This record gives sequence, structure tokens and C-alpha cells, in this order.
Amino acid sequence: MKKLLILFMSLLTALSLAACNTKDTGKQGDGGTEGAYNGPKEFVYIYTNDLTTLDYTTTNQNGDSEIHANLVDTLLENDRHGNFVGALAESWSSNEDATEWTFNIRKGVKWVTSQGEEYAEVTAHDFVTALQHAVEFKSESAPILYGVVKNLEQFAGGEVNFDEVGVKALDDYTLVYTLENSTPYFFTMTVYSIFTPINQQFLESKGVGCKLGAPNRDDCTFGALEFDSILYNGGYILTKNDAKAEQGLQKNEAYWDAENVFIETIKLIYDDGSDSYSTIKGFEQGTYPAAGLNAGWEDFDAYMQKYDGKTTVTLANSTAFGVNFNYNRKAYDFTVHKTDEDKANTQAAIRNENFRKAFRASFDRVAQLAISAPEFLAIDQLRNIYNYPEIVKTSDGKDYGQLVTEVFNKNTGMNVDLGDGKDPWLSQEEAAKYIAAAEADGIKFPVTLDLPTLSTSDRLTKNAYSLKESVEKNSGGKILIEVHLLERDTLIAKAYSLSDPSLADYDINTFAGWGPDYADPKTFVNTHSPISGDTITNLGLWAKNEKNDPEYEAIKEQLGLYEFQALYEAADAITDDLDARYAAFAKADSYLIEHAILFPTSQQTRAVRVSKVVPFSRPLSFVGVSEHKYKGMKLQDDIVTTEQYEAAKAEWEKAVAK
Repeated sequence: MKKLLILFMSLLTALSLAACNTKDTGKQGDGGTEGAYNGPKEFVYIYTNDLTTLDYTTTNQNGDSEIHANLVDTLLENDRHGNFVGALAESWSSNEDATEWTFNIRKGVKWVTSQGEEYAEVTAHDFVTALQHAVEFKSESAPILYGVVKNLEQFAGGEVNFDEVGVKALDDYTLVYTLENSTPYFFTMTVYSIFTPINQQFLESKGVGCKLGAPNRDDCTFGALEFDSILYNGGYILTKNDAKAEQGLQKNEAYWDAENVFIETIKLIYDDGSDSYSTIKGFEQGTYPAAGLNAGWEDFDAYMQKYDGKTTVTLANSTAFGVNFNYNRKAYDFTVHKTDEDKANTQAAIRNENFRKAFRASFDRVAQLAISAPEFLAIDQLRNIYNYPEIVKTSDGKDYGQLVTEVFNKNTGMNVDLGDGKDPWLSQEEAAKYIAAAEADGIKFPVTLDLPTLSTSDRLTKNAYSLKESVEKNSGGKILIEVHLLERDTLIAKAYSLSDPSLADYDINTFAGWGPDYADPKTFVNTHSPISGDTITNLGLWAKNEKNDPEYEAIKEQLGLYEFQALYEAADAITDDLDARYAAFAKADSYLIEHAILFPTSQQTRAVRVSKVVPFSRPLSFVGVSEHKYKGMKLQDDIVTTEQYEAAKAEWEKAVAK
């Protein structure tokens, strides 16, 4: 449940490329490009989100995962070709109906302290400990296993004891998961942070409240923001963590796969986004090994000419961003609305399907994305479904995104392409039609929407004003946008860390994104479940299992979220026919788009870049946390040329296709 509510994303995205492969090799990967490594041993770059915790089993925040993935390994990982290969599990298998999975834990893997001193061996028991601890401490990531691992959800609800949960260590090196139903994609889940271990002895040494079965956050320091609050078994040890300043990692010399960790020191410098030239300045000063070239710069063409033959473009990725509507706004600290009547009319508009479709038809996404990317790349970044179009393929090779398009066109009578790089919505004529329909429904125009953004980020501020400009123009002034420039901590509280939807202080929010945690459409679809959805609070709503409130339930009924839930549950019940399963999930995904319950807009930021990172040397993945690992990464002294990159890409694509 990689929560990508990212406040600031550098144009770089240069070091994170998504692979599109879900092959289960059942073996260790190749770890990196061929040949001895004689390149730089230090990597210096920027970071944009401070750590919130070192308890890697309880968080689903992207800024945490970017560090945690390097400190503690998961059962499996992805290699540089996107294959699923062994990490802490050396091999794995399932029974015939995929209801029981056995993982053979790698022998000799060491836990070390923050000083690099050996503490204990990693065993199968550590994974059992970690799962119990995660659930007892209300993990944000554990719910992906509810309804999957036998009795885990019931344990979370206090209905059964943990010894009834379907995870068992048969001995020190044999870990068995028993599942509720057939789950053939289960192995793809094990690259996510909920499949990391914790040593019980160490855990319980961190306070009485850390004891399994007797959780108390107030008396448990495991995962506190101190280097010695956790043990390490990953490629690196955390050595620096100064908020809004610097993060540092040092190679773990005791790492089981140390020969494939080529960069010994990682130094990350905080960047608040106020200077859009910061990374290219650092690159040209020899500090940073990569930088994005921002199409919004006045001298963008000059930079492109300067680095002619030395630029590359980041690959398409699996993350989906979009616009969320606040369907039950309670907080009005930052607002243009002066009267209760205005507030009520705006809420009525947001809950009106015709109004939402008018907004969708008015928003020029390409103009917004072109603020920082060349037009061809701005178009290419467009995403029209709230899922990864290539998350799975049918037995005859059809992408999941095609299934959603087919369902949408059948249900609506339209003939549009919902594939990436398409823009089926932008139309002043359609906007006017939907505005007239909303007026007939009783909505009073103009309607003004509050939109928060990050005051210190040049790019995000420009993005907000681009949205304002296009929506107001294409709606004929009927939909107005009031941009609120908030400082970072305020924005986090009002539009980012929303454990309580009543704190959501906006009408629309553009900071919501999601990346898949495993290779099945469910990984996105379940986030909008009215019962247990991870992102439902960003819609200003409580998930029913968190708070069963009649006011919120009535709004969810009005929006059709329980019809969506029925489609979701019907799809998830199909486990014996994957083609049927994917077709059923496509109906749920289509429903969200048909009724404009949310508005998918784009992939994670892509960029034209210059780089000294050896192409395709890092792990590549579209699920889980392997993409954040520095393991395997190599640097070179000279800038990667376009020719070098394209040749490497061609070889990589051949390997992926095997």
C-alpha cells in the first residue's frame, strides 16, 4: 500500500524506472550489469520527504519506503529486469490451488546493529513476529493481507488469537502462509514492506509496550527516529537523519548480497522545491549524478542544445495520480467560501455527477504537465484509469487497460480510448453540456473550488495555477478555482496525512497518488472501497470499518460507492479463472470513471534528464519497494549518451521479454 501522496516530486524521477515484468524465477537475480565495478563509490542526491518512522512494518508512506527498502529486505525482491527473485527467501513454492505458500529462508543472513555489529541470524520466526507486531500497532500496510492471510483480519478485529492466523514458522528456515482463498499472485505481494522480519528479542528490548500481545505505543521505542531503534539486514545502515536537511546511508558490510552493493555511501540533501534549477545546478557543479531538464525554464531549449546527444527520457511507470473531490468537507480554515449557503452549494456540486464531469471536461491536463515536460512527454504521461494499464494481461495477451476501455465504452455508448497518452475528456462543448445538466439538477453557478498547494514548490504552484486557468477558461467562468498557498507542515496536516477525513481542508486535492503493491488489479481497486479503502479519507469520507457513521454512509450511497463495492467484491471472489477475474475488476475500475467519482490525470512525474547512473543497473519494478533500493546501482564518470542509453534499453527489453 505504497501511499504516494507526494508533496514534491523532483523532475529527476531519473533514477526510478518502472519495469513491466511479473515473472517468477524462483531464484536469485543477477544483481547488476556485467563486469567489475570501478566507478564512484558515493551517491549524492536530493530527497523531498522526511522520515516519519523507522518502523518499516507499520508505514505505507513513500518517503519512508525510499529509505526502509535499503535497511531491511523483504522475502522476495525484483532484479534489474523486473523478475521476482529471492531475497531473504532463497526459494518458494505453493500447493496446487495456491492457498498455501512455503518460503525457504536464506541461511546465514545476519541482523546487525546500527554500529554494524552482528546481533542474530534472520529466521522464519522473525516474519511471524513482524506480522503480529504490525497488526497490533495498527499498520497502514498490513490491510493488504486482510482477507488474504487466513484469520489475519479477524485477529486485527480481536476475534481470534494470533496463533490462529495463517502464518507459521515450521522451523528456523521454513515459513508457511495459509490463505483464505486461492491467491496465485501472492508471491508478488512479498516484495512489499509488510513482508519484512523483526527479531522478537530486540523488539521486546525496546520497551514494555513492544511486547507481543501487549502493545502500547507510549512505551515502545522500536522504530523511533533513532539509528539504534531497529536492526538492519539490508544493503545499508542509516547513519544520518536530520529533518529537512540530510539523510545518510552506509553500506552494510555484513549484507548477504554485499557483492552487488557497489555504492558505499548515500548522501541525500533536502530540497523543498523552491528552486526549479537546484538539481541541474548540483549536476553541473559535480555534486549530483543526474538532473531533470524542466520544460518550464525560459532557457530549456538552450539546455537541450547544450546536452544534445546526452539526454534520455524516463520510462512509463505504474503510479497513477489524480484529482480527488472532498465529498463531505468539515474544515474551512483555508477557504473562499464566506456563507453556509455557498458551502452547501459547493458540496452539492461536488456530489453531483454532471458537475464532476464538467470539471473533467474543463481541465487541460497536457497544459499542466507541459509546465515541466516537453509536450510529447506531457501527452505521454496522461493516465485515464486509476490503475496501471499493464498490471496484468489476459491469457491472449490483452492489457488490463484495454479491458477497462471496452467495459467503459460498452456501458456508456461512447467510443474513447482510455489508454495512456490519450485525452478523451477535454472539451468546452462537453463542459457546457454538463454544466447545463448540473444547473437543471439545482446547482447554482459559478461554483468556486478551494485548491491547496505547496507554497515553496515552484512547480506545484505553477501546476495549481495552470489547473485554475484551464478550468475557468474551458468552463466559461462557471467553475472557479481559488488556489491556497500553504507552507509544508500545514499542507501535510490539511491535505496529506489524513487519518481523520474531517481534517481535509479543500474542495479538490491533487496530491493523491497510488502505486501498486502486487500484480493484481485489486491493488488499486481496493483503495476506494467504502468499507476499507486506504484512500477513502482523501475523499472526505470514513471507511465503514473505521467509523460507521450514518452521515458518511448516506453520502457513499449517493455517490454509488456501494455499487462499486459490489463490483469489487464480485471480482475478488473469482480466483479460479484469471481472465474472468480481470474482466470483473475492469467493471469496477470503469465504474469509477463512468461516474467521475475520481479523476485520474497522469503517471508519476516523468522527465527529460541527464544522468551518470549506468542505465538499468538498479532494481526495476512496478510493485512493492524494490524500486527504492540502491543495491545494484552503478555510476559512471561521463554523462550517459542517448546512444548508450538506447542500446542498453534494447538489451534490457530483450531480457525482459524472455
